[in-house]
Amino acid sequence: MDKNRLPQVSIVGRPNVGKSTLFNRLAGVRRAIVDAVAGSTRDRNLMQANWAGKEFELVDTGGLYEPPGSSLEEQVVAQCEVAIEESDLLCWVVDAISGMLPEDEAIARKLRPDSDRVLLVVNKVDHRGREADAMEFHKLGFPLIFEVSAEHGLGVNELLDAIAERLPETEELAEREETRVAIVGRPNVGKSSLLNRLVGEERAVVSDQAGTTRDPVDTVREVRGRVYRFVDTAGIRRRGKMPSRADQLGVLYAERALERAHLCLLVADATQGLTSEDRTIAAKIVDAGRGAILVFNKWDLVEGRERQAQELQDEALERLPHLSFVPRTFVSALTGKGVHHILPLIDGVRGHQLQRVATTKLNQFLHDEAGRHPARSKDGKEVKLFYMTQVGVAPPRFVIFANRAGQIDPTYLRYLARRLREKFGFEGTPIRVSLRQRRD
Repeated sequence: MDKNRLPQVSIVGRPNVGKSTLFNRLAGVRRAIVDAVAGSTRDRNLMQANWAGKEFELVDTGGLYEPPGSSLEEQVVAQCEVAIEESDLLCWVVDAISGMLPEDEAIARKLRPDSDRVLLVVNKVDHRGREADAMEFHKLGFPLIFEVSAEHGLGVNELLDAIAERLPETEELAEREETRVAIVGRPNVGKSSLLNRLVGEERAVVSDQAGTTRDPVDTVREVRGRVYRFVDTAGIRRRGKMPSRADQLGVLYAERALERAHLCLLVADATQGLTSEDRTIAAKIVDAGRGAILVFNKWDLVEGRERQAQELQDEALERLPHLSFVPRTFVSALTGKGVHHILPLIDGVRGHQLQRVATTKLNQFLHDEAGRHPARSKDGKEVKLFYMTQVGVAPPRFVIFANRAGQIDPTYLRYLARRLREKFGFEGTPIRVSLRQRRD
């Protein structure tokens, strides 16, 4: 095992046996989407977990379709097989209620060569009557069998004990600072294709069917000593347009991923331009105080690119005025053209998010701006601005002390934020400017 990574434990099995419920239970958080409809999980979903002093990476997978019935199912199975190959331990989940099916027997044949690292987990054993139902799985010949109810937590601690006991010892990994990047956008703009291109592997399932990604998909990549955690998310759309509960949860988790990220790649379709949904997502990014880069994807399909690039730039300023400060780039996730520009842009935006300005420079700036454009209160009386300081980063936050703080028109604060950006940079990140009362 690579000493620079945590041991990996993957949860596998046919669709709808409770893999995501078990994943959430083992991880101790509600991270994976759980739905009664088979196939809700499609990508590999990762979460760090620990038990009995052992840290490990837990991986939820889509169903092992035996045999796969569509192109989408083939990609899901391919992701499962990668997880099987890379994992130190496998939790193979079967369903005590439905009993042993031909698909389970086919999976048994696939996993039997690796039986020494397989824990057979008979799920949905939620009362004594189910224990007899679980017995038939013993004839599959896997020595390590655990009866659990992932929904109610029964038998889960015993399973965790077995996992911890069999995990290899690892050296303590040093904490590495990482830049968390959420890939967001409306459905079918190429977010998963962009993730695969950025990390250099088929990490996410890609399909022209809108809504293929549901769970947030974390992938870590290290480049020249910098660590990036990319999170592919479900397409964010209006709640009324989501046909299923799984889709609704996917959007909810995408919004949570946005809030956890340092910055976002807002992916738009260059062939369609910007929409009201893009505007809604842009507002969520600014409200959360996250940095952003606007990525126009599918650039290989655009004709008259020089003219179209200027039109899209103008459209971005008109339709996304709250993201007027973000860098924009044009890429093709399909061919890879332009994708190499994204990492330097991420580094630049992250640097501006963490930028600090000396108080002496800020007060000189405040003096100059007050002289050029004095602040006025809502009733027209003079306002004195005494002092300015930076109180935080990511996003950069500034406080101005004034004698009539509650009376200053909010438009003046927006003016100062714009002038701060012109003076000190802060490309790609929102700026927060607030007032505090101080007596003359």
